[in-house]
Amino acid sequence: MAVTKVALVASMMACMMITCSYGESSLSCDQVTIWLTPCIPYGVFGGNVTSLCCQGVYSLNAAYKNGDDRRGACQCIKDRAALIPGMNYDHVNEVPGRCGTKCPFKVYPSTNCSA
Repeated sequence: MAVTKVALVASMMACMMITCSYGESSLSCDQVTIWLTPCIPYGVFGGNVTSLCCQGVYSLNAAYKNGDDRRGACQCIKDRAALIPGMNYDHVNEVPGRCGTKCPFKVYPSTNCSA
């Protein structure tokens, strides 16, 4: 069972590392992925949000320079989360609050990140 969970998390991380970039954002999707990869276990399994996950959320929030950055990060998170089997979007959207911060958007498969 433990090997299955490790394999699942490893495959999720591999899926998250697919290269992409969006719009005129100064943030790369790869950077967003690096910051938020520690949040994947919470997004799938729930439980506790790790300090590394929260550090990634803080880094992402500090990196937003404009609307293009927010829209690009939203699209990146939405696209990469869709690649992860068992992703629970309610858990994903709980992460900022559990880290004591906010996110300028909610991520669901139907989210329009260009708005």
